Amino acid sequence: MYHTPAMVAIFAGWVYLELIRKTKQFGAITCLGIFMSVFFFASGHFVLTFLPNLLAGLIADFIAKQGNYENDKFNLLSYMIFSLGNLAPIVTMWIAPKAYIAQLLAKGKTQDYVDQVMVPFTTSHVLILIGGTLIAALIGGYIAKNWLKK
Repeated sequence: MYHTPAMVAIFAGWVYLELIRKTKQFGAITCLGIFMSVFFFASGHFVLTFLPNLLAGLIADFIAKQGNYENDKFNLLSYMIFSLGNLAPIVTMWIAPKAYIAQLLAKGKTQDYVDQVMVPFTTSHVLILIGGTLIAALIGGYIAKNWLKK
């Protein structure tokens, strides 16, 4: 679970950048953020997981718009911010740990399972998860940018 946001950021860059290249208008990235929010909610994640993806999508859309959806630097920064939305399940563990645990237990998960999936809110975890996701998005976006130009 710890590595999932970074792995997604490495491999999803081409989809994101192709979306920008094809649409070049405000709202497409926000809609993708909404889609991700609905995905997390529909797949049984904690109810608050919709918020980080929604915010990341909206902010990423504003950033890409600053470069008219054609500036590689703005698009790459936009992708990096968007990728942070994939931390939604972990962020909600940190924001509302008691409610998150209660929901897992109510869904029939064991305490052992809960103990395994809960990510402690420590400086090192925050830095590793956010930093790792940003670095992975930078790498994935750079690879995708070069791949799509071929």
